Amino acid sequence: MSDITRIKIPIPFPIRSVNIYFIQDSIPTLIDAGFHSKEGLDTVEHALRTKGVRLSDIKRVLLTHGHLDHVGLAGKIQESGGAEIFIHPRDRDKCIWDIETYAEKKKAPFLRFFKQGGLPDDILEAITDQMDARFKLFFPGDFEVMDLEDGGSIPFDDFTLEVIPCPGHTRGSVCFFDRENRRFFSGDHLLEKITSNPIVELETRENGAGYKSLSHYLESLSLTENLDIKEVLPGHGEPFHEHRKRIKEIKEHHHTRKEEILQVLKSHPTVPDGMNLFSITMSVFPELKAWDIFLGMSETVGHLEILEEKGLITSRMVHDQRVYQPEN
Repeated sequence: MSDITRIKIPIPFPIRSVNIYFIQDSIPTLIDAGFHSKEGLDTVEHALRTKGVRLSDIKRVLLTHGHLDHVGLAGKIQESGGAEIFIHPRDRDKCIWDIETYAEKKKAPFLRFFKQGGLPDDILEAITDQMDARFKLFFPGDFEVMDLEDGGSIPFDDFTLEVIPCPGHTRGSVCFFDRENRRFFSGDHLLEKITSNPIVELETRENGAGYKSLSHYLESLSLTENLDIKEVLPGHGEPFHEHRKRIKEIKEHHHTRKEEILQVLKSHPTVPDGMNLFSITMSVFPELKAWDIFLGMSETVGHLEILEEKGLITSRMVHDQRVYQPEN
């Protein structure tokens, strides 16, 4: 059986580290590309050397999704040895764009989301500064990508990985399933100790495409629940078993959160016109600061969408903000 090595790369975020997986094969392969930093690159090169492999020997990189902590070293790896980089087409624009030309364009949907959500100016300024810093420090650089196809197969010497589309954490999130050996590379779709955040897709939200992150994430969890998985190899944390137990916990978490958000709205019936997204988010997550406020707003808006679909709340625009009220 092909040897699989987990490489744990430090990242400067609360989650502390991200996993990539090296598959020693006639086509040496990485699943995910880690974080763009000197420490990250050194960590990968050291881990590969212990296997008698150089960075330039990597010929294929399979990306679970387009977030910076998972695609960061893709450019360096491709530059070193010409590796083919694969990502789902719905996530390619998250990592393939000219930072000098498009940074302001990339920020614009965030700023509109924050304004519509009622974010105060001082917090908006702090988050904008943090976005600028992240773009400059952590952007992975330009590289060529190839498309992963839903349900496609990726052959190895003694097993095959199936591409399992799992939209939710991002619209183009995929997992890779070794059905024969029951190994499941989950990216950020399924984590043992952390509840993955279904990140709001701002461009899709604005163009009316109908994609709703949390609803799709819950559907993807149900799909994963039906797979015969023995071991989950996640994007963060240790490999784990009993994926159905973990999925049940996540679904229960989101049910509880949805009820909590509904109670927040019901407990503020006298608020003129309703509550904006920022106010609801801070009622549920009062400890959030800076960029984490966006993550909180992202989860909250997913629950609000579900509550509105169920007819339990209503929303409308008041001036330049969307406000929410419980249905009478």
